[in-house]
Amino acid sequence: MEKNNNFIKSKFFFTILSFSIPFAVYLKTLAPTVSFIDTGELAAVCVKLGIAHPTGYPLFTLVGRLFTLLPFGDEIFRLNFMCAVASSTALALLFNLIVFILRDFDGEIFSGNTKSEKLAGSLNEFSVYVISLSAVLILGFSTTFWNIANSLEVYSFHQFFVIAIIYSMLKAVNETGKKDSRSDIYWLMFAFLLGLSFANHLSTIFMSLGCLYLYFSVNKFSDVSFKRIALMSIPFLIAFSAYIYFPVRADNSVLSWGYPANWNNFVRHVTGKQFSVWMFSSTEVTSKQFKYFVESYPKEFFYVPLIFAFFGAANLFTRQRKLFYFTFLLFAFNVFYAINYDIHDIDSYFVLAFVVSAVWIATGVSFFAQKFSKSSLQISVSSLVLAVFPLYANYSTNDESINYFVKDYTHNVYKSAKPNALILSTQWDFFVAASFYFQDIKGERPDITIIDKELLRRSWYIRHIQIRNPQVYERSKSEFETYLVELLKFEKETSRYTNPKSDFDRQESAKINAAFIALLNSLVDKNFIDRPVYTTFEIENVQAEKFAKDYIRIPEGVLLRVTKNFENYNEYEEPDFTFNLTKEKDYYHSFIMNAYYNSYLSRANFLMNKSKFETAESLVKKAMEINPNDKTSLQLLSKINQLKDLQK
Repeated sequence: MEKNNNFIKSKFFFTILSFSIPFAVYLKTLAPTVSFIDTGELAAVCVKLGIAHPTGYPLFTLVGRLFTLLPFGDEIFRLNFMCAVASSTALALLFNLIVFILRDFDGEIFSGNTKSEKLAGSLNEFSVYVISLSAVLILGFSTTFWNIANSLEVYSFHQFFVIAIIYSMLKAVNETGKKDSRSDIYWLMFAFLLGLSFANHLSTIFMSLGCLYLYFSVNKFSDVSFKRIALMSIPFLIAFSAYIYFPVRADNSVLSWGYPANWNNFVRHVTGKQFSVWMFSSTEVTSKQFKYFVESYPKEFFYVPLIFAFFGAANLFTRQRKLFYFTFLLFAFNVFYAINYDIHDIDSYFVLAFVVSAVWIATGVSFFAQKFSKSSLQISVSSLVLAVFPLYANYSTNDESINYFVKDYTHNVYKSAKPNALILSTQWDFFVAASFYFQDIKGERPDITIIDKELLRRSWYIRHIQIRNPQVYERSKSEFETYLVELLKFEKETSRYTNPKSDFDRQESAKINAAFIALLNSLVDKNFIDRPVYTTFEIENVQAEKFAKDYIRIPEGVLLRVTKNFENYNEYEEPDFTFNLTKEKDYYHSFIMNAYYNSYLSRANFLMNKSKFETAESLVKKAMEINPNDKTSLQLLSKINQLKDLQK
């Protein structure tokens, strides 16, 4: 019995709890298939060892490939499972990090005091373990961390590396200057983990300011310090060399984003040059994203735990000043840098700030447990209740177990398209990325050619079309070649086009725009005769890039068929869509619901004008199931009924 009690109170047992409790919840809420944004693309890349969007994520791809070999589920489920494992492992490591900060980190190298007090003070080990577990669960059930664990994304590995880097660095700091220390080993481990993290995601740069501060606070600006950096560069470069994967796999058959087979393309891809236009683009973006962070940050943890984070940061400031500066710089630089990125899915870029918040929460609870020492055990155990707040508040939002929205939408796009269709779209987040998985991995609808209109602005994508869809390329070869000449000039001197300063610059900008429209026109002109050509609704709203102006658009399912006349329009069979309604109001769910709603109404309006009143009425009623209070559908239904009465 005593042995069992000792085990239950052991660090190893609490480490197991730190992994298994969130892991059990993640398995319950795990996405069963592809989800929004990049999951379909990443899945195809992992299965076929392709090259993903910048910065390419070679380490993630290679580990993902190993997980696709598991003997259960289909490929996408195995990869979603991988993210749950990675996130849970990160939490187990976080538990050990927090225990180390509270119980073992003495700050001797900062203060020069060999008897410097630990943050845990007089707290016993069991209390330290419970407090650490509480902070781990609070982070594990926070909105973003949990969401990352649910489906395929590179940030699950990023969460692990952020924690591992902080842990290894603090271990190195704690050993530095001590007799018979292992500080050199820990510094080399830190460098290796840093290299691996950069090989996974370049947002590791968010850690730079805090890590530089801590390193030079400990090692000073001495010859020994810089010699150590030179030595650390070896394991860093060994880990970073995972990027050699790019030229090795540049000629794969599925996806070679950026085609990093030469040095110029390699550098562009690794540095994320394609997305640089979204960084530091304007003060309006910074203001918008900062406002979003301020509003969403308390909701991450459901408010209450952040009260302890405030006291925890103050506790660090009072008792471990330089450790406070380190964590504060990690938090602040992460937020400052990330808010300058103009994307919808910005939450994952704040992961480092959320990890630091969990550390502050733990030091805050520790502060109160020591402040009221007679009740320290009760306070420590009661802190577990704090994890219930985000678990309860975030469960429904993060329950992806019935999330078939992208899978259903992709299949409904396929249902909308006639055989051998050519589809022009910008819906990467909703079906274009997913189609890499369903077409290339699952073998569904290989007859359909999908071209992402926005990716046509990248030279590698022209090569991608030439290899994957040679017939499409050959039919518009002249337009592709003319456009490619202008596109390569754009990629070489982008600022001249995005910020023209002379008449020549403006002429060059007009030239590439004209070549782009000519290419889009050619894709329609050269294909519509013997294969159906479609666009998606959002493309038609871009007035500055209107193409195929001499063609009519016929709503067919969630697509618009581009054609010259209305012949055979009545031969089209209305697709029987499969999808679930949702009350979620975020950008992604709203987009899909609006796509269904608009497709029903557009088709109904078209059929009404062709006197197909019965079918039109049924489509309006389907639209009203999605949005029953919208006046547009009510007015259209009324108009259909009036026309039906006139026909009698």
